[in-house]
Amino acid sequence: MQSPFVRSTEKKLVAIKGLRAGYLQIATPKEITHYAELPVELFDVARQWAAMLEEFGAKRIYWITLSEQVQHLHIHLYPRWNDEEAKGLDLFQQRDNLQQPPWSTELEEILRLWVEKFEVVMIS
Repeated sequence: MQSPFVRSTEKKLVAIKGLRAGYLQIATPKEITHYAELPVELFDVARQWAAMLEEFGAKRIYWITLSEQVQHLHIHLYPRWNDEEAKGLDLFQQRDNLQQPPWSTELEEILRLWVEKFEVVMIS
């Protein structure tokens, strides 16, 4: 399976926006399959997105790196919002369910600023 992250771009990172408010998958545009190859800045950019989600009101942000279906290493940043009962993997496994907390206009603006600041190509 071809990785959706692999892109010809001058940007440093690629992110895929999920259905859930705040949910992003972040990777490099060049395919990487070993942790020794991952640039440190990937973690810093992911940390910055997680911190913004906390400021926006996320109760918890899960960092998940499975990389089984797509071998290209990537980080899922998956927020749990205050009124949700499901936690951890139970919550993450519902990620394709259309009943997700929606992206607000304010959170979309935060995403736009984050993309510009950290030179990220956004895939919706």
